[in-house]
Amino acid sequence: MSTSSIQQQSADVVIIGGGVRGLAIAYFLSRAKVDVLLVEKRFIASGASGLNMGYVNVSAKKPVYYTRFSKMSADLYPKFNQELGGDIEYERKGSVFVAESEAAMQDLAQIVVERNVVPGLDMKLLDSAELLRLEPALSPRLAGGYWSPADGGVNPLKLTRALARESSRLGARIMTGTEVQDIRVQSGRIEAVHTGEMTIATHVVVNAAGIHVPRIAQMVGLTVPVNPERGQVVITEALSKILRHTVGDYKQFADGQILIGTTNEDVGEDTQVTSRMISDRVGRALRIIPALHKARSIRFAAALRPMPPDRLPIYQKMEGISDFYVAVGHSGMTLAPITGQIFSDWITKGRSTYDLSAYGVERFEG
Repeated sequence: MSTSSIQQQSADVVIIGGGVRGLAIAYFLSRAKVDVLLVEKRFIASGASGLNMGYVNVSAKKPVYYTRFSKMSADLYPKFNQELGGDIEYERKGSVFVAESEAAMQDLAQIVVERNVVPGLDMKLLDSAELLRLEPALSPRLAGGYWSPADGGVNPLKLTRALARESSRLGARIMTGTEVQDIRVQSGRIEAVHTGEMTIATHVVVNAAGIHVPRIAQMVGLTVPVNPERGQVVITEALSKILRHTVGDYKQFADGQILIGTTNEDVGEDTQVTSRMISDRVGRALRIIPALHKARSIRFAAALRPMPPDRLPIYQKMEGISDFYVAVGHSGMTLAPITGQIFSDWITKGRSTYDLSAYGVERFEG
Protein backbone atom coordinates (compact mmCIF):
# COMPACT_ATOMS: atom_id res chain seq x y z
CA MET A 1 0.00 0.00 0.00
CA SER A 2 1.39 3.40 -0.94
CA THR A 3 2.04 6.01 1.70
CA SER A 4 -0.45 8.34 0.06
CA SER A 5 -3.32 5.85 0.52
CA ILE A 6 -2.83 5.53 4.30
CA GLN A 7 -5.49 7.40 6.26
CA GLN A 8 -4.30 10.04 8.70
CA GLN A 9 -6.16 10.20 12.02
CA SER A 10 -5.49 11.72 15.42
CA ALA A 11 -6.81 11.20 18.94
CA ASP A 12 -6.05 12.31 22.48
CA VAL A 13 -6.06 8.65 23.54
CA VAL A 14 -5.86 5.44 21.51
CA ILE A 15 -7.24 2.33 23.23
CA ILE A 16 -6.18 -1.02 21.80
CA GLY A 17 -8.73 -3.77 22.44
CA GLY A 18 -12.52 -3.97 22.18
CA GLY A 19 -13.21 -6.17 25.17
CA VAL A 20 -14.95 -5.05 28.34
CA ARG A 21 -11.83 -3.38 29.76
CA GLY A 22 -11.06 -1.31 26.70
CA LEU A 23 -14.70 -0.33 26.31
CA ALA A 24 -15.10 0.61 29.98
CA ILE A 25 -12.05 2.88 29.71
CA ALA A 26 -13.40 4.37 26.46
CA TYR A 27 -16.73 5.06 28.14
CA PHE A 28 -15.28 6.82 31.19
CA LEU A 29 -12.84 8.85 29.10
CA SER A 30 -15.59 9.87 26.68
CA ARG A 31 -17.69 10.94 29.63
CA ALA A 32 -14.76 13.16 30.66
CA LYS A 33 -14.86 14.70 27.15
CA VAL A 34 -11.59 13.13 26.03
CA ASP A 35 -11.13 12.46 22.29
CA VAL A 36 -10.90 8.65 22.20
CA LEU A 37 -10.25 6.26 19.33
CA LEU A 38 -10.58 2.53 20.12
CA VAL A 39 -9.22 -0.05 17.69
CA GLU A 40 -10.15 -3.74 17.76
CA LYS A 41 -8.55 -6.30 15.43
CA ARG A 42 -11.73 -8.40 15.14
CA PHE A 43 -15.10 -7.28 16.49
CA ILE A 44 -16.47 -6.04 19.80
CA ALA A 45 -16.34 -8.73 22.50
CA SER A 46 -14.79 -11.24 20.08
CA GLY A 47 -12.65 -12.71 22.86
CA ALA A 48 -13.38 -13.74 26.42
CA SER A 49 -15.64 -10.73 27.02
CA GLY A 50 -18.19 -12.27 24.69
CA LEU A 51 -18.13 -15.81 26.09
CA ASN A 52 -18.45 -15.89 29.85
CA MET A 53 -20.98 -15.93 32.67
CA GLY A 54 -21.06 -12.20 33.28
CA TYR A 55 -20.31 -13.03 36.91
CA VAL A 56 -19.79 -9.96 39.13
CA ASN A 57 -17.79 -12.08 41.51
CA VAL A 58 -16.33 -10.97 44.82
CA SER A 59 -16.39 -14.15 46.91
CA ALA A 60 -13.93 -16.15 44.80
CA LYS A 61 -11.24 -13.45 44.77
CA LYS A 62 -8.08 -13.76 46.82
CA PRO A 63 -5.91 -12.53 48.52
CA VAL A 64 -7.80 -10.17 50.82
CA TYR A 65 -6.68 -6.97 49.09
CA TYR A 66 -8.02 -8.33 45.78
CA THR A 67 -11.29 -9.38 47.46
CA ARG A 68 -11.62 -5.82 48.75
CA PHE A 69 -10.76 -4.34 45.33
CA SER A 70 -13.37 -6.56 43.64
CA LYS A 71 -16.01 -5.52 46.16
CA MET A 72 -15.25 -1.85 45.53
CA SER A 73 -16.01 -2.44 41.85
CA ALA A 74 -19.12 -4.52 42.55
CA ASP A 75 -20.41 -1.68 44.76
CA LEU A 76 -20.15 0.70 41.78
CA TYR A 77 -22.42 -1.44 39.61
CA PRO A 78 -25.88 -0.07 40.56
CA LYS A 79 -24.94 3.45 39.40
CA PHE A 80 -22.97 2.05 36.44
CA ASN A 81 -25.99 0.04 35.33
CA GLN A 82 -28.25 3.08 35.55
CA GLU A 83 -25.85 5.22 33.52
CA LEU A 84 -25.76 2.59 30.77
CA GLY A 85 -29.55 2.53 30.47
CA GLY A 86 -30.34 -0.38 32.78
CA ASP A 87 -30.54 -2.94 29.98
CA ILE A 88 -27.50 -5.10 30.78
CA GLU A 89 -29.43 -7.62 32.95
CA TYR A 90 -27.58 -6.45 36.04
CA GLU A 91 -28.65 -7.99 39.32
CA ARG A 92 -27.12 -8.36 42.74
CA LYS A 93 -28.97 -11.30 44.22
CA GLY A 94 -25.92 -13.06 45.62
CA SER A 95 -24.38 -16.35 44.58
CA VAL A 96 -24.08 -19.91 45.85
CA PHE A 97 -21.07 -22.20 45.73
CA VAL A 98 -21.59 -25.89 46.41
CA ALA A 99 -19.58 -28.75 47.91
CA GLU A 100 -20.05 -32.37 46.88
CA SER A 101 -18.19 -33.83 49.88
CA GLU A 102 -17.44 -33.13 53.52
CA ALA A 103 -13.80 -32.50 52.62
CA ALA A 104 -14.91 -29.85 50.13
CA MET A 105 -17.14 -28.35 52.83
CA GLN A 106 -14.09 -27.92 55.05
CA ASP A 107 -12.39 -26.02 52.24
CA LEU A 108 -15.43 -23.76 51.82
CA ALA A 109 -15.54 -23.12 55.57
CA GLN A 110 -11.98 -21.85 55.43
CA ILE A 111 -12.80 -19.64 52.44
CA VAL A 112 -15.76 -18.09 54.28
CA VAL A 113 -13.55 -17.23 57.26
CA GLU A 114 -10.86 -15.71 55.04
CA ARG A 115 -13.23 -13.65 52.85
CA ASN A 116 -15.32 -12.31 55.72
CA VAL A 117 -12.31 -10.28 56.85
CA VAL A 118 -13.54 -7.81 54.20
CA PRO A 119 -16.29 -5.62 55.71
CA GLY A 120 -19.70 -6.10 54.15
CA LEU A 121 -19.02 -9.45 52.51
CA ASP A 122 -21.10 -11.38 55.06
CA MET A 123 -20.65 -14.83 53.52
CA LYS A 124 -22.40 -17.74 55.23
CA LEU A 125 -21.75 -21.46 55.27
CA LEU A 126 -24.85 -23.54 54.40
CA ASP A 127 -25.74 -27.10 55.24
CA SER A 128 -27.57 -29.23 52.69
CA ALA A 129 -31.06 -28.21 53.85
CA GLU A 130 -30.21 -24.49 53.84
CA LEU A 131 -28.69 -24.84 50.39
CA LEU A 132 -31.86 -26.46 49.00
CA ARG A 133 -34.04 -23.72 50.46
CA LEU A 134 -32.03 -21.20 48.45
CA GLU A 135 -31.79 -23.36 45.32
CA PRO A 136 -34.45 -26.12 45.24
CA ALA A 137 -33.22 -27.47 41.88
CA LEU A 138 -29.90 -28.59 43.35
CA SER A 139 -29.20 -32.20 44.23
CA PRO A 140 -30.14 -33.23 47.79
CA ARG A 141 -26.93 -35.30 47.83
CA LEU A 142 -24.74 -32.18 48.07
CA ALA A 143 -22.90 -31.76 51.36
CA GLY A 144 -23.68 -28.03 51.47
CA GLY A 145 -22.12 -24.82 50.27
CA TYR A 146 -21.76 -21.13 50.95
CA TRP A 147 -23.89 -18.07 50.28
CA SER A 148 -22.33 -14.76 49.19
CA PRO A 149 -24.77 -11.82 49.10
CA ALA A 150 -22.19 -9.41 47.63
CA ASP A 151 -22.01 -11.24 44.30
CA GLY A 152 -24.09 -10.46 41.23
CA GLY A 153 -24.14 -10.67 37.48
CA VAL A 154 -24.72 -9.05 34.11
CA ASN A 155 -25.27 -10.24 30.56
CA PRO A 156 -21.72 -9.92 29.16
CA LEU A 157 -22.78 -9.25 25.57
CA LYS A 158 -25.32 -6.64 26.63
CA LEU A 159 -22.75 -4.94 28.86
CA THR A 160 -20.08 -4.71 26.16
CA ARG A 161 -22.61 -3.51 23.59
CA ALA A 162 -23.96 -0.90 26.00
CA LEU A 163 -20.44 0.39 26.67
CA ALA A 164 -19.76 0.61 22.93
CA ARG A 165 -23.08 2.36 22.28
CA GLU A 166 -22.70 4.91 25.06
CA SER A 167 -19.03 5.58 24.27
CA SER A 168 -19.96 6.27 20.65
CA ARG A 169 -22.84 8.50 21.70
CA LEU A 170 -20.41 10.53 23.80
CA GLY A 171 -18.03 10.95 20.87
CA ALA A 172 -15.63 8.00 20.96
CA ARG A 173 -14.66 6.46 17.64
CA ILE A 174 -14.63 2.64 17.59
CA MET A 175 -12.92 0.92 14.67
CA THR A 176 -13.26 -2.85 14.34
CA GLY A 177 -11.35 -5.09 11.95
CA THR A 178 -8.36 -2.82 12.61
CA GLU A 179 -5.12 -4.41 13.79
CA VAL A 180 -2.28 -2.42 15.32
CA GLN A 181 0.99 -3.24 13.59
CA ASP A 182 3.38 -0.76 15.17
CA ILE A 183 3.66 2.10 17.65
CA ARG A 184 6.09 4.89 16.82
CA VAL A 185 8.10 6.21 19.76
CA GLN A 186 10.55 9.09 19.67
CA SER A 187 12.73 10.09 22.62
CA GLY A 188 10.60 8.00 24.99
CA ARG A 189 7.34 9.58 23.84
CA ILE A 190 4.59 7.94 21.81
CA GLU A 191 4.04 9.73 18.51
CA ALA A 192 1.66 7.51 16.54
CA VAL A 193 -0.11 4.16 16.27
CA HIS A 194 0.08 2.41 12.91
CA THR A 195 -2.41 -0.07 11.49
CA GLY A 196 -2.36 -1.52 8.00
CA GLU A 197 -4.45 1.31 6.57
CA MET A 198 -4.15 4.11 9.08
CA THR A 199 -1.72 6.23 11.06
CA ILE A 200 -3.17 7.67 14.26
CA ALA A 201 -1.25 10.58 15.75
CA THR A 202 -1.41 10.35 19.55
CA HIS A 203 0.72 10.66 22.65
CA VAL A 204 -1.37 8.36 24.89
CA VAL A 205 -2.01 4.62 24.40
CA VAL A 206 -3.98 2.20 26.59
CA ASN A 207 -3.02 -1.41 25.94
CA ALA A 208 -6.17 -3.42 26.73
CA ALA A 209 -5.58 -6.04 24.04
CA GLY A 210 -6.25 -9.11 26.19
CA ILE A 211 -4.02 -12.05 25.29
CA HIS A 212 -2.22 -9.77 22.81
CA VAL A 213 -1.08 -7.31 25.49
CA PRO A 214 2.50 -8.73 25.45
CA ARG A 215 2.81 -8.23 21.67
CA ILE A 216 1.57 -4.63 21.86
CA ALA A 217 3.91 -3.90 24.77
CA GLN A 218 6.86 -5.23 22.79
CA MET A 219 6.18 -2.57 20.14
CA VAL A 220 7.38 0.05 22.65
CA GLY A 221 10.16 -2.12 24.07
CA LEU A 222 8.35 -3.29 27.22
CA THR A 223 7.64 -6.74 28.66
CA VAL A 224 4.25 -7.60 30.15
CA PRO A 225 3.72 -11.28 31.10
CA VAL A 226 0.26 -12.55 30.12
CA ASN A 227 -0.72 -16.13 29.28
CA PRO A 228 -3.75 -17.23 27.25
CA GLU A 229 -5.99 -19.53 29.28
CA ARG A 230 -8.67 -21.50 27.46
CA GLY A 231 -12.12 -21.59 28.96
CA GLN A 232 -14.62 -24.03 27.42
CA VAL A 233 -18.33 -23.60 28.07
CA VAL A 234 -21.62 -25.31 27.24
CA ILE A 235 -24.81 -23.35 26.61
CA THR A 236 -28.19 -25.07 26.79
CA GLU A 237 -31.48 -24.35 25.14
CA ALA A 238 -33.85 -22.00 26.96
CA LEU A 239 -35.50 -23.67 29.95
CA SER A 240 -38.12 -22.64 32.45
CA LYS A 241 -36.65 -21.01 35.56
CA ILE A 242 -34.40 -23.50 37.36
CA LEU A 243 -31.71 -21.42 39.05
CA ARG A 244 -32.47 -18.47 41.28
CA HIS A 245 -28.84 -17.37 41.62
CA THR A 246 -25.47 -17.96 40.03
CA VAL A 247 -24.37 -21.36 41.36
CA GLY A 248 -20.62 -21.72 41.07
CA ASP A 249 -19.93 -22.33 37.38
CA TYR A 250 -23.61 -22.33 36.39
CA LYS A 251 -25.84 -19.43 35.49
CA GLN A 252 -29.28 -19.12 33.94
CA PHE A 253 -29.76 -15.98 31.85
CA ALA A 254 -32.95 -13.97 31.52
CA ASP A 255 -33.84 -15.77 28.27
CA GLY A 256 -33.71 -19.15 30.06
CA GLN A 257 -30.45 -20.44 28.60
CA ILE A 258 -28.02 -21.98 31.08
CA LEU A 259 -24.26 -21.59 30.80
CA ILE A 260 -22.13 -24.43 32.12
CA GLY A 261 -18.58 -23.25 32.65
CA THR A 262 -15.69 -23.20 32.55
CA THR A 263 -12.35 -24.87 32.09
CA ASN A 264 -8.96 -23.35 32.94
CA GLU A 265 -6.49 -24.73 30.43
CA ASP A 266 -2.94 -23.70 29.60
CA VAL A 267 -2.90 -24.72 25.93
CA GLY A 268 -1.57 -21.61 24.20
CA GLU A 269 -3.79 -19.90 21.63
CA ASP A 270 -5.89 -23.00 20.98
CA THR A 271 -9.66 -22.41 20.96
CA GLN A 272 -10.68 -25.95 20.05
CA VAL A 273 -13.53 -27.53 22.00
CA THR A 274 -12.50 -30.91 23.41
CA SER A 275 -14.92 -33.71 24.21
CA ARG A 276 -13.02 -34.80 27.32
CA MET A 277 -13.24 -31.43 29.04
CA ILE A 278 -16.84 -30.84 27.97
CA SER A 279 -17.85 -34.28 29.24
CA ASP A 280 -16.19 -33.58 32.57
CA ARG A 281 -18.01 -30.25 32.99
CA VAL A 282 -21.38 -31.60 31.86
CA GLY A 283 -21.05 -34.67 34.10
CA ARG A 284 -20.49 -32.51 37.16
CA ALA A 285 -23.34 -30.19 36.18
CA LEU A 286 -25.73 -33.15 35.99
CA ARG A 287 -24.70 -34.29 39.47
CA ILE A 288 -25.27 -30.84 40.93
CA ILE A 289 -28.40 -29.82 38.97
CA PRO A 290 -30.34 -33.01 38.11
CA ALA A 291 -32.96 -31.07 36.10
CA LEU A 292 -30.33 -30.54 33.41
CA HIS A 293 -30.82 -34.16 32.34
CA LYS A 294 -33.83 -32.85 30.38
CA ALA A 295 -31.88 -30.04 28.69
CA ARG A 296 -30.32 -30.06 25.25
CA SER A 297 -27.03 -28.36 24.58
CA ILE A 298 -27.11 -25.90 21.68
CA ARG A 299 -23.57 -24.55 21.75
CA PHE A 300 -20.08 -25.63 22.75
CA ALA A 301 -17.44 -22.91 22.59
CA ALA A 302 -14.09 -21.77 23.94
CA ALA A 303 -12.44 -18.40 24.49
CA LEU A 304 -8.99 -17.33 25.66
CA ARG A 305 -8.76 -15.39 28.91
CA PRO A 306 -5.70 -13.13 29.44
CA MET A 307 -4.08 -14.39 32.62
CA PRO A 308 -1.04 -12.84 34.31
CA PRO A 309 1.16 -15.43 36.05
CA ASP A 310 -0.29 -14.76 39.53
CA ARG A 311 -3.87 -14.47 38.21
CA LEU A 312 -4.17 -10.86 39.42
CA PRO A 313 -4.70 -7.85 37.13
CA ILE A 314 -1.93 -5.69 35.71
CA TYR A 315 -3.07 -2.06 35.95
CA GLN A 316 -0.23 0.33 35.35
CA LYS A 317 1.14 3.46 33.77
CA MET A 318 4.35 1.94 32.49
CA GLU A 319 7.82 3.31 33.18
CA GLY A 320 10.22 4.12 30.34
CA ILE A 321 7.61 5.27 27.82
CA SER A 322 5.49 8.31 28.54
CA ASP A 323 1.73 7.74 28.72
CA PHE A 324 1.63 4.02 27.88
CA TYR A 325 -0.93 2.25 30.08
CA VAL A 326 -1.66 -1.45 30.54
CA ALA A 327 -5.05 -2.86 31.58
CA VAL A 328 -5.19 -6.66 31.54
CA GLY A 329 -6.27 -9.67 33.58
CA HIS A 330 -9.21 -11.96 34.17
CA SER A 331 -12.50 -10.91 35.81
CA GLY A 332 -13.12 -8.06 33.41
CA MET A 333 -16.86 -8.13 34.13
CA THR A 334 -16.43 -7.72 37.88
CA LEU A 335 -13.87 -4.95 37.47
CA ALA A 336 -15.44 -3.05 34.57
CA PRO A 337 -16.65 0.06 36.45
CA ILE A 338 -13.57 0.44 38.64
CA THR A 339 -11.30 -0.13 35.62
CA GLY A 340 -12.94 2.64 33.63
CA GLN A 341 -12.75 5.02 36.56
CA ILE A 342 -9.10 4.22 37.36
CA PHE A 343 -7.75 4.79 33.87
CA SER A 344 -9.90 7.83 33.18
CA ASP A 345 -8.62 9.47 36.38
CA TRP A 346 -5.05 8.44 35.61
CA ILE A 347 -5.17 9.98 32.14
CA THR A 348 -7.21 13.11 32.90
CA LYS A 349 -6.02 13.90 36.45
CA GLY A 350 -2.62 12.22 36.58
CA ARG A 351 -3.57 10.04 39.54
CA SER A 352 -6.02 7.45 40.83
CA THR A 353 -7.66 7.41 44.24
CA TYR A 354 -7.26 3.61 44.42
CA ASP A 355 -4.16 1.87 45.75
CA LEU A 356 -2.77 0.02 42.73
CA SER A 357 0.65 -0.83 44.13
CA ALA A 358 -0.17 -4.56 44.10
CA TYR A 359 -1.03 -4.58 40.39
CA GLY A 360 2.18 -3.33 38.81
CA VAL A 361 4.32 -5.43 36.47
CA GLU A 362 7.31 -5.01 38.82
CA ARG A 363 5.93 -7.81 41.00
CA PHE A 364 7.14 -10.31 38.39
CA GLU A 365 10.76 -9.11 38.32
CA GLY A 366 13.23 -11.82 39.22
